[in-house]
Amino acid sequence: MNPVEIRADGLLLRPWTASDAEAVHRACQDPELHRWLTGLPWPYRMADAAAFVGELAPRWLADGRALHLGVFGPDGLVGSVALNAIDRDAGTAEIGYWSAPWARGRRIAEHASRALLSWAFTSSGPDATGGPNAGSGPNAGSGPNADSGLGLARVDWRATFGNHGSRLTALRLGFRMIGERPAGKAEPGRWLAALVPDDLTAAGHEVPEAVRRSARTFGGARPTLSAGALTLRPPAIRDLSAILETRRDPEVARWFKVPQPYSEADALAHVEQAAPGRWARGVEAVFAIADRDDAYAGQVDLQIRSGDPAMAEVGFMVSPRARGRGYAVAAARAACGWGFDALGLARIQWRAEVGNNASRRVAERAGFTMEGVQRQALGIGGQRRDCWVGALVRGEST
Repeated sequence: MNPVEIRADGLLLRPWTASDAEAVHRACQDPELHRWLTGLPWPYRMADAAAFVGELAPRWLADGRALHLGVFGPDGLVGSVALNAIDRDAGTAEIGYWSAPWARGRRIAEHASRALLSWAFTSSGPDATGGPNAGSGPNAGSGPNADSGLGLARVDWRATFGNHGSRLTALRLGFRMIGERPAGKAEPGRWLAALVPDDLTAAGHEVPEAVRRSARTFGGARPTLSAGALTLRPPAIRDLSAILETRRDPEVARWFKVPQPYSEADALAHVEQAAPGRWARGVEAVFAIADRDDAYAGQVDLQIRSGDPAMAEVGFMVSPRARGRGYAVAAARAACGWGFDALGLARIQWRAEVGNNASRRVAERAGFTMEGVQRQALGIGGQRRDCWVGALVRGEST
């Protein structure tokens, strides 16, 4: 593969040179890069940077396996963008990108990636065709060989669960999220996405507000919320015995999808894997309800609707020892208020099996409007069950 230079949006994308080693070494001292870029050596030495820009990247370019480009602004290095696993016969590749720590907040990765993708989707030769942004406009390439793209038919993207900044960039570029790959023994779980030429967005494209808020919120630490005399916080190891007591309770077993018999291993997995894992994936916020003494008194959660980040469903359960004190109402109000503010939700839904009068009383006291009955909408214990449904919408008091 020949070297390529692309100029777009005030940026220069060009192959790495030996003189870039110092800037690469400086950027790769950043803990965030090491958090998300698997395989990046730590500590990252000057020798590692020199080997990458002087040996590895040129070798991959020469044999056609990958195209790694530095991204430069008027003041020097601001990031990197690359096409890996290039298969010219299949017309596929995988994109990767990062922004230098001193250049974040300027959407460098998005602008550079859009320029590279526009070029990569363009076919070389007199009959060249490409996506809607290919070869023209502010995203067009310029410089040596910039008019000779790869003619790719699809570019893939993947990122470790929790890397919401990278995911937001992919969504802004037009990538379609196509699934998740669970963690293996030696690798983390990852999101998977793909982009075809017609889906590449134009410069200035923005995703919905709820998507942006979700990325900022779930990309940070799990919060602690105040709910009057109660605290909503992440479940902790110190809660295990109380979680066991709660989830073994016959009333909880009757109304919730909780495995029975509920074991210590189940409780530990809930605290150490399920709750933090669902936060990292951006699909659910799980809060332990803690009383004045920080003792576990139950759980409240907001589960994001698949395919609609502006909608969520609230759930709650209270430990047998803490019932009748208004804990569920206070927790539901606080969690829903946080969901509207932090996640930009437009609607929060509540559902409970018909007959679960205690849950319905909580929902009504928390401000939910009852909307009706969904027939056979819940699957619990291998059976389909009718459920009540209610909702809060943005602007209604909790």
